[in-house]
Amino acid sequence: ANDRRGKPGNNARLTTPLDLDAPHSSLSARDMDALKRRDLGRREKRSADLSLLAGSPIDAYERYTRAAELTRHSHDPLWYASALEGCACAFIAMADAGGHGVDDYLENNFQLPEEIMALAIAQGVAAGADLGDGRGKTMTVDRTKTTLPQAVTALVEEAMSVLCRHEKLAPLHAGLLMKLAEYVQEEEEGHLRCR
Repeated sequence: ANDRRGKPGNNARLTTPLDLDAPHSSLSARDMDALKRRDLGRREKRSADLSLLAGSPIDAYERYTRAAELTRHSHDPLWYASALEGCACAFIAMADAGGHGVDDYLENNFQLPEEIMALAIAQGVAAGADLGDGRGKTMTVDRTKTTLPQAVTALVEEAMSVLCRHEKLAPLHAGLLMKLAEYVQEEEEGHLRCR
């Protein structure tokens, strides 16, 4: 999508292999508007990626949340799943960052969105979650970072449920499953102790 001089044009779009199945030659004005909304969600997700890479997980979380909302409403499954994965990464980065007021910010201001809380609560109830002390005490799911492992797992499982619906996304589904397994094996225990 470059102009004649090789400079990026105004109609440059972020595309994926799923986009190659759809013909773009004869789109109506309504379809073009839908493409613009989809592209906005994709750009927000890219901005969130850059925020996370720049070391600002709080900004990344806010952008990933916006990107997830935009891509879900524009029926863009790959980018929606990627935004959910990014939310999980931002949660982990915020919990691991500590210092510089991050812990105080999280304890006082951080609230998981309603959708994520519903997923975490459903997952905790289905799994019969306990405190891990062998006494059968049930875990209280609240809206602070104490529910981080459930929120991360719920987000990743929701993303995997989206990815498994599309054959072309199977490698991404497998990769995300491996990331979740690594999280459970390596980091979940430390986050559970943050209570």
